[in-house]
Amino acid sequence: MRIPFINTDSILQRQLDGVCHDLREGQARSARPESTPFQCVHLTDPVRAIEYINYQTPQLILINFSDGRIDAFELMNQIIADPWLNHGAIIGVFKSSETLERVDGLKNSNLVLSLHESELVQQLPKVLSVIDDNRQVLFQRALQKEFFADISGRFMLPNDTSIVPFFANLISNYLFNMGFIEGSRRTNIGLSLTEMLINAIEHGNCGIPAEEKRAFLAKGGTASALIQAKARDPAIAAKRVSFGYEIHPAQSVYVIRDEGKGFDWRSRLQLEDIDFLSEHGRGIWMTVHNVDEIRYNGAGNEVTLTVKHQQNVSNTLPLVFGDSEIVEFQPNEIVFRQGEESSFLYYIAEGEFRVELNNHYLNTINPSDLLIGEMSFLLEETRSATVIANTKARLIKISKEAFIESIKTKPYYGIFLAKLIAQRLQRLGQRMMS
Repeated sequence: MRIPFINTDSILQRQLDGVCHDLREGQARSARPESTPFQCVHLTDPVRAIEYINYQTPQLILINFSDGRIDAFELMNQIIADPWLNHGAIIGVFKSSETLERVDGLKNSNLVLSLHESELVQQLPKVLSVIDDNRQVLFQRALQKEFFADISGRFMLPNDTSIVPFFANLISNYLFNMGFIEGSRRTNIGLSLTEMLINAIEHGNCGIPAEEKRAFLAKGGTASALIQAKARDPAIAAKRVSFGYEIHPAQSVYVIRDEGKGFDWRSRLQLEDIDFLSEHGRGIWMTVHNVDEIRYNGAGNEVTLTVKHQQNVSNTLPLVFGDSEIVEFQPNEIVFRQGEESSFLYYIAEGEFRVELNNHYLNTINPSDLLIGEMSFLLEETRSATVIANTKARLIKISKEAFIESIKTKPYYGIFLAKLIAQRLQRLGQRMMS
C-alpha cells in the first residue's frame, strides 16, 4: 500500500520511511501472502499532492498540519470540497495544541486520528498493523460494494486511549462512505464507539472507579496518565480490549469486551440518574441515543451495539456535476425504456430502481451503484434495458457534453469511471465463470 505523506519536514520523512521499512520486514518474516507492503510517497508540493489524491484515490493519507511550508488546512478544504472521490482515511500530524484545536474543528472530513509528531514512531506502527489486518474497511465505496456485501473483523486494543478514536472513526467513516448512514450520524456513532472503548480500557481493564478518576483529575492529572500508571502493573498491561465488528447491508453489530470484572450496567442504564455535567455515565447515555440497540452480558464486561442502516441514503454529489439538472421520479415511473436513444448519463442521488430486460426483472440498483446508463451512453448505443423507479427518487441528468467537459476540467473523473466499469466487467466475468 502506498501512503502519501504531505509534509516537508525531512526528519518526519525519515521517521515514516523507517516505520514502513520495519513493517515490511515484519510482513516478510510473517510470510502472509495477503499482506501488501507499506510504502511512503513523500509529497512536498500542495498542487502535486492534490493531483496524487485525485488520480490515485489512496486509501490512507497522512498530512502534517504543522508544516510551515504547506497550508494543510487549505489543502483539506480542497479535499473536502470533492468528497465523492476523496474518501481515503486521513491521519493528521500536529505539533502544537493550537494546531490540534484547528484540526479537531474540521467538518465533513475523513480524519480518523490526530497524532503529535513526537508520537509518530510509536503509534503509527500500531495503526498500520491494524490496517494490514482490516484493509476491507478502507476500500473505496464504489469499488467495495460489489465484492463485499458483508464484512467482519476484530481489533485488539492495548490499554492506550490515544489511538482509540482511530478504531472508532475507521468504522464510522466506512459506514458513511458505503452509504449506510448520513453524515451527521457518522460523527455520533464515532463518538459513541470511542466512549465505549475508552470505558472498556479505563474502567474495565484498569479497574479505575469514578471517584479515583475524579480525584486524579482534580490534582491536575489526565485520564491517559492515570491509565499509564495503572498499566505499570504487568497483569493490567497484559489485558486487551476486543472490538469485533460485523457489517451487513441492513445493519452492523459491534461487540466490545474487556478483561475486567464488569460493572452494574443495569443501574447505569437508568438514564434519569445520570449527571450530565459529570464525565461519569455520559458515554453510556450518548451510546443509548446514537445506536439502535445496546445489550450487556450478565457481568457487564461485554457490550453489543447494533446500528441499523438507512436505506437509499442520498449520495454525495460529485463536485463537477453540481450545476446539472436534477430529475425527480415517483414510484413506478419509467426513467428510460429499452431501445431508446441514449443521450444522457444519470448519477443516482437518491432512490431505488428496478432494471427490466424484455419485460423481465433483471436486478435492482440504488445509490451504491452510482450510475445508470453509463455503458450505452459511452458506446452511443440504444438503451439495453428499461429502468423504472421503485421509490421516490432523484437523479442527476448529465449530458455527453457536460460529461466530456467535466473530464477535461477534472480528468480523474474519467479514471474513476474507467475503474468503475472495469470492476463491473470483472464481476460479470466472474459470474459467467461460476
